[in-house]
Amino acid sequence: MQKLPYRTNTTSLSDDDLILLDVLFNGFVPFSMLCSDAFQFQGLLGYTHNLNDDELRCRLRRLVEHRVLEIKRDGNRTSFGMTAYGGELWSQERCPIWDRYCRDYDSTGSEIRTMMSVVAVSPQIRDDFLRLYPLYPTRVRTATISNHVLVPWITFPKLHVGIMTYVEETERTAEEYAVYSDRLRRHHAALERERSWWRSVSELQRFIPNAS
Repeated sequence: MQKLPYRTNTTSLSDDDLILLDVLFNGFVPFSMLCSDAFQFQGLLGYTHNLNDDELRCRLRRLVEHRVLEIKRDGNRTSFGMTAYGGELWSQERCPIWDRYCRDYDSTGSEIRTMMSVVAVSPQIRDDFLRLYPLYPTRVRTATISNHVLVPWITFPKLHVGIMTYVEETERTAEEYAVYSDRLRRHHAALERERSWWRSVSELQRFIPNAS
């Protein structure tokens, strides 16, 4: 039986509702990515809801009718996102600590360099991420901005950006790959021990006293 994240049980949202909102809290997601197979095979959360596709459609429709979610359509693509009211309900259950929240964005790279960015609510969290996350020696730039949407239903007065540029090793012998794999494993373990941030509800759990 899967272990679900901590909830306060202060709303009428079901566990399946909350699991959907855990994916939707920071942006719009298409139906296909909300199906249970997407959770299981793409590792969206590390846990999944128990709804088949027909049940999922009915649940999403009900959440839209109750103003918890809203719909965005782009051609034939339909995506779902959380409303401010839905965000209030989700926050009552999941107890997000926004000062610790950050979001990293996919790397873009060339044959020579890779670039990755992080946006955080707190400059300390941004700096912690920049210090701990990269596996390779990294060139770092930072900035403070006020026109970026980090969480669609919340407005943050300022956000703190970090951009990392690094050269990634791509060619390895079998022996070098074994060394790299061990280094990567130890790096991920250190990240989990020392990180001060959360990006998902699973990562949030370590900062909630009642979650253990």
